[in-house]
Amino acid sequence: MPDPVPEHPAVDPPTPVDGLCDLVLVRTGDGGLARPEAPGTALTAEELTDYAQECAVPGKDLRVLVDDGARSAKLLSRVADALDCDILVTPTGATVERLPGPGGTHAEAVPVDRVSGEVVDWKLVQPARLATTLPGWFDLAGGLVLPRAGLATLPLPGGLEFANREDFVVRRAAAARLGVGHPDLVTVALATRDGGFRLSTYRPGASTRSRYTGRDVAAALSSIYLYGGDLRLWMRWPEDEANRTHLEAEMAALAEATGATVWAPAPGDEAVLLRGSRDLAARDRSGAVSRWAAFRPPDAPETGRFTTDRDGRLVPRGGPAVLAAGGVSLISTGRQPEDALRERYADLTAEPGTALIDLTVLDDGRLALRYADGSNLAVGVAELRALLAGSGWAGEDLLLVTPVLPERASGLRGHLALLEPELGVEIWSLPPGATVVVRDGLPRAVDEQLRPARWLRAGKPGTAEETGRWRNDDGWLIPRRRHPASSAATPVVTVPEPMAVVPPPERVLPAPSPRPSLTVPGRGSRRHGVRWLPDLPEVNAEPIRLWVTCAWTPQRVAVEGVPSANLFLMGALDGERLARDNPQKHLLCLRVEAGAAVDLGRVEDVPADLKHLAAESGTFLLPAGWLDQARLSAGYRIDEDGRPVEHAELPENPVVLRCTGARHGTEGLPNDVVTWPKSDRGGGAWALLPEKPEGDFLPLHPKRPAVRAGHRLVHVQVPANRAIDVTASATGLVGLTSVRSRLPELVAAGVSLLLPKRSWERTRVDQVLQVENERWKHSAKGIDLPLASLLTPGP
Repeated sequence: MPDPVPEHPAVDPPTPVDGLCDLVLVRTGDGGLARPEAPGTALTAEELTDYAQECAVPGKDLRVLVDDGARSAKLLSRVADALDCDILVTPTGATVERLPGPGGTHAEAVPVDRVSGEVVDWKLVQPARLATTLPGWFDLAGGLVLPRAGLATLPLPGGLEFANREDFVVRRAAAARLGVGHPDLVTVALATRDGGFRLSTYRPGASTRSRYTGRDVAAALSSIYLYGGDLRLWMRWPEDEANRTHLEAEMAALAEATGATVWAPAPGDEAVLLRGSRDLAARDRSGAVSRWAAFRPPDAPETGRFTTDRDGRLVPRGGPAVLAAGGVSLISTGRQPEDALRERYADLTAEPGTALIDLTVLDDGRLALRYADGSNLAVGVAELRALLAGSGWAGEDLLLVTPVLPERASGLRGHLALLEPELGVEIWSLPPGATVVVRDGLPRAVDEQLRPARWLRAGKPGTAEETGRWRNDDGWLIPRRRHPASSAATPVVTVPEPMAVVPPPERVLPAPSPRPSLTVPGRGSRRHGVRWLPDLPEVNAEPIRLWVTCAWTPQRVAVEGVPSANLFLMGALDGERLARDNPQKHLLCLRVEAGAAVDLGRVEDVPADLKHLAAESGTFLLPAGWLDQARLSAGYRIDEDGRPVEHAELPENPVVLRCTGARHGTEGLPNDVVTWPKSDRGGGAWALLPEKPEGDFLPLHPKRPAVRAGHRLVHVQVPANRAIDVTASATGLVGLTSVRSRLPELVAAGVSLLLPKRSWERTRVDQVLQVENERWKHSAKGIDLPLASLLTPGP
């Protein structure tokens, strides 16, 4: 029975929230939504939209004050579509109540669970056509709707978007569609205004500025390490020529302030998001392919690491690594070495009217090319067409012989369905879990049990009736009408003897551990040491076996620890799969106690550079603070084919993490250090310069140090966050007993601040002093030189 409808529903408005409009509704007897003055008449989506528009304001979200609001989420998402805004509703099973305000008046409206009586959080309903998993404009916590603090931002794969209120839901949807790109390319989306940039805050009136400079944007990006890297801007140039000129100067300032090469569409053009590849491309105002322009910091090399491809995308300068082997006309994959691919496909031929291709399939299912620098990037239409033409393709239908994992099948089907009409051909792929064997010189699809499998047409489910030029026949794909020239090549369709089929290699490692049930650590548990993780993340409720890859041999790991730039290790349940993805590395087997491994897929705010791992099932994070609950068990070398070999038993000691390879460049320190100075203006310090500097850092001194023979003394101006606060960083590692770093050694040597070598070029010298009569004496004052110019490396 539905809940009875109150005859006189409470309609007193709650305390208003800036940027939010409230709409009071009631439930009809059959569960519909109605106006308070007409509680028996359920409203349609169109009628609800008209009613909402009476109180809704463009650029604001809508909060619907009605019990069990989430029961009507589908209906309200259509209203959100029409209004271009988010809608906040009560969860199913919750009622709207008012918290008492001053003097007994009603104040905040909060959802309250009917059963427990506890306050619960509002639910976010996004527009149906723009729905994402990204957050809304407000923070929903403790039953309240709270404005977020700071600049309005959204996460991007490998980057950040600076959002604005009026087009927030549209830009959020675009941000969600952008796919993971090159790992060395940071993407930042932002708008321009008056020859500068536009940055908005969540709180109205928190900033009165309408235009921000390139240095302002650099300061806003200070949490991302950009020096020496590449920064891609998702933006549109202004049409006004004077504003474009001013903006070019701000681009140069942004490059200088970050020390990164800034890539933007050529002046006057814009960056657009491509369907299919889900990557950014440069386009002019007519939609034609354009190019990316580089704004380089001073003294940066003229030849950058990236260039524009035929689709207008930013790709590694070396281009795709492609080859042909046997009957496969286009191969671009790092799945196997080149010699192994040539041997595998030596006896394979293509049915006339088809072309065989073997490319890479990304974790999200997009079809990709492998580039000369080892990266895998989703393929664009123009680039694929050109590579096919270069291989001799003349418009034949395409057979993709690349194996497809089940979790990638849906994404691949979607990408191929977009490529098919663009290329004007049929595209066929293997079903999930299937592979290709050579029979009668032609590709035959077989499943994991070596039974014939059915090829899939792009965008068409395997059970759909086939209407194209080809049909399945016992694992082969044959023409519906035999091509005259190919009648002699018709495969024999009798089932070959099982012994004639080459079986897949036997599994070397134990089967993956079953996915564990999850729990939450008790309050008072030891801290895990990973800043971006929640204090009490979801962890394994029972012991599990995890596999970890690294560059060091198992024997070295047993002595020195597992190398990592971060204060955590990434582990997977499936060791065979992890080995296939990491050829020519080493594989470690870890036995992990209950409560020590965090299910990364259950963590909401994962850093952009780890989101691709969070999307993979069976990925767990081992925080540094809990590593003593994990023990080494065994190790393997991974050969060039991605197979574990050379098994080595290891002493079952607790895992130790060895800090190495951090992005700041100072060996022995983790990525997660405390930087200095915090001020956007930078800070001053003293440094002793030896005659022949060695090592990867320079100690800094807050005060002028004592005279030291054989050294010069310089006063430097260090840009924001370029130096490392050794004392604070060491304090941050207190209690993380499984971490081995250089910090204790530095603290013992009296180093409180250090400047990584990578920051020497960006640090300016304004005073130089030399030793004279056992005292410091100025040899230069009021100068402005890069610190690197005074440091000549030793032999």
